[in-house]
Amino acid sequence: MPVSASHSLYGLDPGIPLHGQRVLIVDDNTFNRRTLTRFLTWAGIRRVDAVTETDEIMAALETVNPDMVVIDCDMAGLDGIALCRRLRDDRRWRDLPVVMQTGLPSDQFRAVCFQAGATDIIGKPVNPGECIARVRYHLERRQLIHELRGFRERVERELMQARDMQLALVPETAHVAAVGERHAMWIDAAFRSSDEIGGDFWSLFELDGERLAVFVADFSGHGITAAINAFRLHTLLLRLAPTDMADPAALLTLLNQRLKEILPVGQFATAFYGIIDRATGLLTYSAAGAPNPILGTGGGFRPLDASGFLLGAFYEAAFENHVVPFSRGESLFLYSDGLSEAQDMFGCMMGEDGLLNLVADAARRNHARPLPCLLDTVASRYGDRLHDDLTAVWITRR
Repeated sequence: MPVSASHSLYGLDPGIPLHGQRVLIVDDNTFNRRTLTRFLTWAGIRRVDAVTETDEIMAALETVNPDMVVIDCDMAGLDGIALCRRLRDDRRWRDLPVVMQTGLPSDQFRAVCFQAGATDIIGKPVNPGECIARVRYHLERRQLIHELRGFRERVERELMQARDMQLALVPETAHVAAVGERHAMWIDAAFRSSDEIGGDFWSLFELDGERLAVFVADFSGHGITAAINAFRLHTLLLRLAPTDMADPAALLTLLNQRLKEILPVGQFATAFYGIIDRATGLLTYSAAGAPNPILGTGGGFRPLDASGFLLGAFYEAAFENHVVPFSRGESLFLYSDGLSEAQDMFGCMMGEDGLLNLVADAARRNHARPLPCLLDTVASRYGDRLHDDLTAVWITRR
C-alpha cells in the first residue's frame, strides 16, 4: 500500500502509528515551536502541546501527561539541564523520554545532557528527517515498553491467581489437623513451588474411621504446564468412586491409563499412594517411580521401595502393592525430589542418604512433630529457595 506524503518523509516506512502519542515542546521561540510541531505532525503525532515559560512546565506535564518532552536548552532564563534533572528526580517522569535540542552540540555538552538524564539530543537547526527518526524511535520504544510492562503485570496477576487456585487443591492446615485428630496421628506438611506455580500435588482421603490414605505426586517440569497437569490429576481423583480408592495398585493403574490419554508425550508424574489401616496396623502402598518414602520405627529410619512405572508414560504399565507394618509411635515421611535433590552453595546434592540422616536427626530433636526442625535444617544448609517444587508430609501414629 502506498504511503501518503503526509505520513512519510523521503518515502520511509512510517512504522508504528503514533497518532495516540502526545508530545510537549518546551521552547520560547515561536518559529522553533512551529517548525517542531510541523515535523512531529509529519511523524504522525496529532497531539502536540507547547509551553514557553519555566513556571508553566510542571503544570503542563500534569495536564498533558505527555509521552515525550522536547526541551530547547537555549531558552532565555531557563536551564534545560536543571529541568531535565528535576524531571528525573520525580518518580512520575523518571521514564519519560526527554529529547534536548541545542545549537551547541559539543561533545562535552552532550555528555552533560546525558548525565542529567536526557534520552537523546538533536542539534539546531533541526533537520526534519533526523528529528522524525529520533522522535519515532523513542516513542515506539516507550510504547513497546508500556505494552511489555502491561503484559508482564497481567501475567503476574494471573500467575498469582493460579497459585492461589493450586494452593486450594492441597489440604489446608486446619483440615490436616482435624484429620489427624480423627485418626490419632500427627500430620505435618509443607507445599512450596519453585516458581509461582508448580507440578506437585498431595492430598488426604479418609476411607473410613480406621483407614486414612495419602497421595503425593510430582509432575515432570515446572511452571504452567506442570501446574495444569496437577489440576488434571486433581480432577481425575475427584471423579473416582470411593471403591477406586481402596486398592493403591489398582488406583495407580487407573490413573496411569487416564493420564496417558490426556498428557502430551514426554510428560508424566511420579506418585505414591498409601493406605494406613489402624485396625490392622499396616501400611499398604503402591508407587510410580516416586522418591523412596522413609519409614521410622523403633529400629530407626529406613527407605521404602517406591520404584515403578511413571504415571502417564506407558499404557501397559502395571503397579503392585507393598505392605509393611505401621504401628503406634511409627512414622512415615513422604517428599518430592525437590527436597532430596537440593544443592548446597558448593553444588553438592543432598541425596536420599543425606535426607535420611537429616530425617533421623530431626526426629531425635522432636519425635512427634519433626518436620519444622527438618525444614529449618534444610533451609540453613541448602537455602530457603529450592530449584524444584517441594512437597513434604510427615505422619506419625500416636
